[in-house]
Amino acid sequence: METKLFINKVFEVAKNMNLEEFEIYFVASENETIKVFKGDVDTYSSSQNMGISFRTKVDGKMGYSYTESLEEEDILPLIERALSNGKVIENLDVIETYGDKSEYKKIDSFNPNLDQISVEDKINFLLKLEKTAFKLDSRVKSVNYCMLGSGAGENIIKNSKGLDLYHKGNSIYAYIAVVVQDGESIKNDSAYIVTRNFSHMDPVKLATDAVNKALNKLNSISIESKTYNVIIQNDTFADLLGSMSGIFSAEAVQKGVSKLKGKINELIANPLVTIVDNPHLKDGYGSSPFDAEGVPTQCKNLIENGILKTYIYNLKTAKKDNVKTTGNASKGGYKGTMGISTFNLYLENGKTSFENLLGKLDNGILITGFSGLHSGLNSISGDFSLATEGFLVENGKITKSLNQITAAGNFFELLKDIECIGNDLKFNLSSVGSPSILVKNISVSS
Repeated sequence: METKLFINKVFEVAKNMNLEEFEIYFVASENETIKVFKGDVDTYSSSQNMGISFRTKVDGKMGYSYTESLEEEDILPLIERALSNGKVIENLDVIETYGDKSEYKKIDSFNPNLDQISVEDKINFLLKLEKTAFKLDSRVKSVNYCMLGSGAGENIIKNSKGLDLYHKGNSIYAYIAVVVQDGESIKNDSAYIVTRNFSHMDPVKLATDAVNKALNKLNSISIESKTYNVIIQNDTFADLLGSMSGIFSAEAVQKGVSKLKGKINELIANPLVTIVDNPHLKDGYGSSPFDAEGVPTQCKNLIENGILKTYIYNLKTAKKDNVKTTGNASKGGYKGTMGISTFNLYLENGKTSFENLLGKLDNGILITGFSGLHSGLNSISGDFSLATEGFLVENGKITKSLNQITAAGNFFELLKDIECIGNDLKFNLSSVGSPSILVKNISVSS
């Protein structure tokens, strides 16, 4: 059955059953991935996923069910399972559906032209990307990854309180990872681009970025283990910020696993620091007019001029704190439970160019990559000890690549120790962004 027709029929049946409160949540996605290796297509995969979850209130508690089959005979079992599940729920948290009269910002997240890009064009792009990487320098020994992925998704929320919402988005990305060798020195690096416009993807530029980054690492040196002033490159700090983003969740605060508990309106970072969650960011890959509960999204400063201004909420956590939700409910697909997450999270740009950041650093270290964020970072305490890639900076100039260094510190102290912020804001593939930052007192060991 056609999706919207199925949803309308579920709604009609549920309404006729006089259910206390109910909601239909639909999500669908299409993904295509192509990899090439040594001039040939290595793998090709294409997948489609879709499903509907249904939730309804039973004696004040919310019961859930879901289905991937959109046939008429699936409608009644879908509703009955939710009713049955609601009767055995022991959680006493009050969960409600959203139905306030609201305005939703128009978010254009879908480019229909992406659907017109042929598989042949994508393969040719990848073949040129790989070939260019090898041609750029004889020290390029292998291209470990050369891949392109594209995806599209749509979301519908309809409930008994009058909500009837729809949003659709798509994007395309390319990624290349190369290995270079000069004598005994072997290094690797990568580059990526994500966009909604295939014409913005330049295989020569992408290959050049990856190769140059890898070549710059060759013949690295060891350094003295001590405390350094450092610049953390934009995408590197974005990765760290993304790994720590859970500290802003009201659920983490209420459970006592965020160090930001009780610190609203307190100075927790250098006054230069403003961290934003912006679901309305133009061309943002996390942008959306509504969250997973159908609440209108809003741009908000989580930290403003160093002061913690708000946590991020869904309806359940907002009710616990007796505040309004910030519209940050999230679901990991139609089977997922309701959680909290950011949309486009980023440290706001400063006014200083990267070159001037180097000048302000004068002598120190440029950190260009962290490894082991899943294991070397404690997202509760903020303590980190991470395998790190970087360069020595002498007299404001990048000089030598550094060999096998580890950076250690604390994320919360790092926010206070930021001394200057660059103007080179960049987002990673997880919709978290940052400019490069100058930080004092980071412990670096060789």
